[in-house]
Amino acid sequence: MFAGLLLHTAEVYRRTGELDRFGQPVDQNPTITGPLTATFRCRLTSGRGGRVNDERSRDVFEVTYDLFAEVGADVMEEDTVKVVDSNTGAVLLPYSKVKLKETKYDRNGAHHLEIQVVVQRGAL
Repeated sequence: MFAGLLLHTAEVYRRTGELDRFGQPVDQNPTITGPLTATFRCRLTSGRGGRVNDERSRDVFEVTYDLFAEVGADVMEEDTVKVVDSNTGAVLLPYSKVKLKETKYDRNGAHHLEIQVVVQRGAL
């Protein structure tokens, strides 16, 4: 029954693992250089959030979306995901950063994953 609710497809992009001379990841943004490493069925919810104004962010819009997926989906909290409609291929969510991945349980054990994904956009 749960699987029938997963109408979308998430594409996962992961860092290559290469480090610079300071030991930091070369590809800070996996959407640029990281390869497509996995796909999984999911369901994307409406976003929530809005404009963020703090010391270093002026007129930046940050929106958090929730993805629901089956247990075992190959995604990590440092990944980038893109969500497309499984039927039309239309991009529903552009390249976005995974913020949190949680396994939700019922009385029979692990039931599904809830993945928070953050999109930032605004003035350049």
